[in-house]
Amino acid sequence: MPMHRAQQQLATGHVYLVLQIPREASHQLRHLPTATRPLHVTYRTNAGQSAVAAKMGESAMTKLQIRLNQAVIQTEQQAARQQLAQQTRITAGQLRQIAQLTAANQGTVATLALSRLQTQLARGAQAMTAVTPAQRRVQVTPIHLIQRDTHSLANNGTGMAPYFMTIALFVGCITLNIIYDAGQRHGKYRYFALAWLDKMSFLWGFVVLAASALWLGVWQVNGLRPVHPLATYLFSLLIILAFFSLVTCFRLWLGLTGAWLMLLFMIFQIGCSGGTYPIELTNPLLRAFHPYLPMTIAMSGLHQTISLGGSITEQVAILVGMVVAFSLGTLAYFYRHQDVSAE
Repeated sequence: MPMHRAQQQLATGHVYLVLQIPREASHQLRHLPTATRPLHVTYRTNAGQSAVAAKMGESAMTKLQIRLNQAVIQTEQQAARQQLAQQTRITAGQLRQIAQLTAANQGTVATLALSRLQTQLARGAQAMTAVTPAQRRVQVTPIHLIQRDTHSLANNGTGMAPYFMTIALFVGCITLNIIYDAGQRHGKYRYFALAWLDKMSFLWGFVVLAASALWLGVWQVNGLRPVHPLATYLFSLLIILAFFSLVTCFRLWLGLTGAWLMLLFMIFQIGCSGGTYPIELTNPLLRAFHPYLPMTIAMSGLHQTISLGGSITEQVAILVGMVVAFSLGTLAYFYRHQDVSAE
């Protein structure tokens, strides 16, 4: 895969790790005994997209480095043993020739052969002792890994913040709908739309305060520092309005059963969202639902505002559509039950 395409795939979350092997890798490994610098292999991760995937990639690459270094060192040791064995055979042959020449009273020739053998041995010893400290370091660790993070994170909590913030907002909407009946009337209204607006404006204000409290908590207490703080806060407000519209619509039409269905739906979304481990590690059914779930969309937008710094236009459009669609659903409920007397 071309490098520019691999980096695009990494930035969009389609891949979690890109390994870049230098073109001169084979040449450098062939000349390892005389090399003065290790082979630098670069791998790229994107912690801003998935902190867990980046940690998994780092761990896997560390293990790979150890195995590659062991394999290269073993190969070099085997080559050195073979070379030593060959040199030993050559030396033994030369010694036999010297012995034969000596036995045949060819002393001058034997002396020359012995001198030549001593010269070769001296050169070999000099070559062994001429290894520099840099070469020794390369021979011990021939491959050196370099990690480059497309979007680095201050800590693991920053990477997990979109996941836990999304869950907290959804849980808050379910809890509110369980303890408060949005369909209960407390007055008489001439038009059903006024009854709906009076009820929803109160509840919308409540969930906006809840999302604001969550934001203050992660900012002041947990120390979260997003790339775009204001966008993160405003997007959190949109998330809770979308979640609240969804849960309230089911709560009104199905009663408490609707609220419990939303609880089950939330649990299902937690498994499908890929908030902890990469979605590719789950089964095909969860992967099929993953792109279309509200929590997935919300987490995707928060990843952009907190760590990636990209556009959230698509996520905003989808969540606004949810607010409109399910608000119309709650409005239809008030129209259907406009003759219900106030309690």
